[in-house]
Amino acid sequence: MMRSLTDNYTQKIIPLEFDQSYGYPVCFTHDVFSIDNPILLNVMGKTNRGEAKKTVVFVDQGVVSETPRLLKEIVLWFEHHQDYFCLACDPVVFPGGESVKNSWDHVHRATRVMDDSELDRHGMVVAVGGGALLDMVGFAAAIFHRGIQLIRIPTTTLAQNDAGIGVKNGINQYGRKNCLGTFYLPTAVINDAGFLKTLPFDHFIGGVAEAFKIALIRDGSFFSFLENNSALLKQRDQTAIEESIERCAQLHLDHISHSGDAFETGSSRPLDYGHWSAHKIEMLSGFTMGHGQAVSIGIALDSFYAWQCCLISRIELDRIITAMMNCGLPVWSHYLEIKDSGGRLEIENGLEEFRQHLGGRLTFTMPHGIGHTCERHEMDFDIVREGLIFLKKIPGVKQT
Repeated sequence: MMRSLTDNYTQKIIPLEFDQSYGYPVCFTHDVFSIDNPILLNVMGKTNRGEAKKTVVFVDQGVVSETPRLLKEIVLWFEHHQDYFCLACDPVVFPGGESVKNSWDHVHRATRVMDDSELDRHGMVVAVGGGALLDMVGFAAAIFHRGIQLIRIPTTTLAQNDAGIGVKNGINQYGRKNCLGTFYLPTAVINDAGFLKTLPFDHFIGGVAEAFKIALIRDGSFFSFLENNSALLKQRDQTAIEESIERCAQLHLDHISHSGDAFETGSSRPLDYGHWSAHKIEMLSGFTMGHGQAVSIGIALDSFYAWQCCLISRIELDRIITAMMNCGLPVWSHYLEIKDSGGRLEIENGLEEFRQHLGGRLTFTMPHGIGHTCERHEMDFDIVREGLIFLKKIPGVKQT
């Protein structure tokens, strides 16, 4: 009789299980650094503790260029509230855009500033900028002292409705987007609509692609709102953009708090409709194409795929394409056609990279009718190739 390999060993297992509650507010306001605006003071935790809490502020260079008085306003805000918060050094400016995520150098610089400022785990970091800057600073804050308090102030449409309000941080490494990073919750997020007025058009409208993404798989009425207001969004109508950001943010936050997998431990990324190709398009462009524009193209390609799989109708496909184009978003790019040295489409390589990022079985999200979702595990690249031809031939499509 064969004995089990474990028969010769005494086994003792001490089980461990605990629950941890997480939470943070996402606030909407104007003029966050106005002396009279109490919102930043409130979320930073105004208390009389005997000494002012040390704080470091990191700011996106793009924001500084568009709002030259911002650095002075930040200094004046902290001087006015010096009984509660001490600005440990002058606001530190970092490059904006994806370049800030493409090297460890910026992470090292951010953590060096924190260390030189003698921040401890009761100190605080405030990050003001677009999604890339927030990703990098969030990563640095997560690893400094194993986690230091973080206030995010997103300044772009994309960051206010998606990237800046979630739980993910990271940098790009080894030729892959967000290859290194953490799940780390901010102490609070403050969306200041005033920053949106300073954005170049591409940065302004790019974030609307994420609104289309979540509307198509979660909320048909929100898609109808985007469709009906596409011309206003292109015209930068403040009321339309603020409503779209709040609705988009609410849907993202509902997923984080109620999905049961906020830290993506499974093999699915339920909110990443259109993203498997978008991430590769960004990389192929050398990040000259914005994330929102790449997502828009990815949504168009996946919507064609969904039509071919009878998940949406041709009428619904046309509505999606038309609405995004009416907003000023692209639906095709020559990067879709780039091939590797073996003649394989680079975006096909991107699909495997997308799978590897989570591991396990390939899982990608598709709409099942506008406003509803389903998951697929196999992709027919013959259909994808047909989609490239279809999108390229759409009347009025820009040859980006």
